[in-house]
Amino acid sequence: MARFVPQTRRDRIMVALLTGAFAELLWCIYLGVVLPPHYVAEHWALAWIGLDVAEISMLFAAAWAAWRQRALIILFTIAGATLFLLDAWFDVTTAHHGDIDQSIVLAVCLEVPSALALLWVAYRAMVRFVESHAGLDLRSTPLRMFPLTRAEVLEPRDAAARPEGDA
Repeated sequence: MARFVPQTRRDRIMVALLTGAFAELLWCIYLGVVLPPHYVAEHWALAWIGLDVAEISMLFAAAWAAWRQRALIILFTIAGATLFLLDAWFDVTTAHHGDIDQSIVLAVCLEVPSALALLWVAYRAMVRFVESHAGLDLRSTPLRMFPLTRAEVLEPRDAAARPEGDA
């Protein structure tokens, strides 16, 4: 059996990510076995307020980036969306029986739509960034197919299927 030896930075990053994912999977299984079904947290309010402060910080940072027309808006909106989804998850999964309805309504009506709106802003900013800096039209190349570096040449999806005379 051939042994994979990382040669490039990309290979090393890929190995690090896969190693991290596998370690996290093992940690998750371990926690699923050993965590108690009931636990009283000492700093419950600090944890929730800290999450809300992080959300507020990302919204302010994204607003600043939008005002200054900075590409950092992509980072701030994705981080903000992630925080809103985490907030929704923990609101619903940690709610007491009497509070579950309120938590679901808050998640469905505010937190998840906020996250989706932020992801839409991030997507639009990424499209604008790529089109303005790489000179490529993302209408002909889906973002998921866009290369990480300019070294790769992109062809429209249907270009390979067309005969040479059809342009």
